[in-house]
Amino acid sequence: MEIDRTDRYGQPLTMSILDLDDFKTFNDTYGHVEGDRVLSRLGQVIKSCLRQTDSAYRYGGEEFAVLLPMTSSADGAVTAERIRAEFKKENFSTAPGQDIHITVSIGVAQYIPQEVMKAFVHRVDQLMYQGKKNGKDRVCCEL
Repeated sequence: MEIDRTDRYGQPLTMSILDLDDFKTFNDTYGHVEGDRVLSRLGQVIKSCLRQTDSAYRYGGEEFAVLLPMTSSADGAVTAERIRAEFKKENFSTAPGQDIHITVSIGVAQYIPQEVMKAFVHRVDQLMYQGKKNGKDRVCCEL
């Protein structure tokens, strides 16, 4: 729907794909109940960083997709960085006096007019994987 709107009106559309870093290790160590708490909290952080016109979806496993209508990739990178920084502040400790922080890698790209949706998602996904490959806990944006 957003792609159709973008193609019709010529406004920019940016997508981010977020993936929790080392989430399998956290889940294996602390259990799925704690893992679900992390996923829920990430959803809340994402929502708190978005405008009313933006939308976010759990894309699978520990991945989330964010659509930012009427947003350039540069502005989308600003939003992604805000999400990354806010989520990094969260403490998922299961014991008093212990700090457990989880990071997120984020890919960001702007839709190219008439681009096939699958190709758009693939570009964003590859940027997210580039962030993981380059050390995790970062935003990789196609400017």
